[in-house]
Amino acid sequence: MRNNFILLVFAILSFGLLFWVKSSDQEDLRRKKLANHKPQEYMRHAFVTIFSESGSLKNELSAKYWAYLPDAELSILTLPHLSIYKPDGSIWLIDAKKGRVKQPTIGNIEQLELQDEVVIERPETKTTIPLKLETTELNYYPKKEFAESEQWVVMNKPGLKMTGVGLRAYLNQGSMELLRDVKTYYTVTR
Repeated sequence: MRNNFILLVFAILSFGLLFWVKSSDQEDLRRKKLANHKPQEYMRHAFVTIFSESGSLKNELSAKYWAYLPDAELSILTLPHLSIYKPDGSIWLIDAKKGRVKQPTIGNIEQLELQDEVVIERPETKTTIPLKLETTELNYYPKKEFAESEQWVVMNKPGLKMTGVGLRAYLNQGSMELLRDVKTYYTVTR
């Protein structure tokens, strides 16, 4: 009975190790494929403006460097900055040191993957309180106006600081959700 238990534990650990090695190999392969791609075109100090169907300003995306890789269906960005304009007059600002845009064609942005010192801010307006989130990685889906992260997140509001792992940000509704290991700190403002 004990030998069967040890054998079962060994089998589970072996399967887990095999899965980890296989996923690590796939990530290495993806990085090598990406390194072999040469940009079809690149821009310095790029600026893209996106309007809604009604003609109002919806998003502005800028980057210090933007390289489009059509074979990989993505673009590589350095110092990306995204401004999201809401109908109520509020603005969401998202910054990072680097990022990738998943885009099957140059004009179609499906997902924005941001890494290194990612900051989401909503400045104070007459109807909204200021909010600031910091993390190391963030995925943003423009069509849904939804952002998510599996990393450590720090959220600051006036009088409140929250930390946790994982984030769901519904920017279309102006709501945020930290997923686990959440801690809240109340601060006194004078």
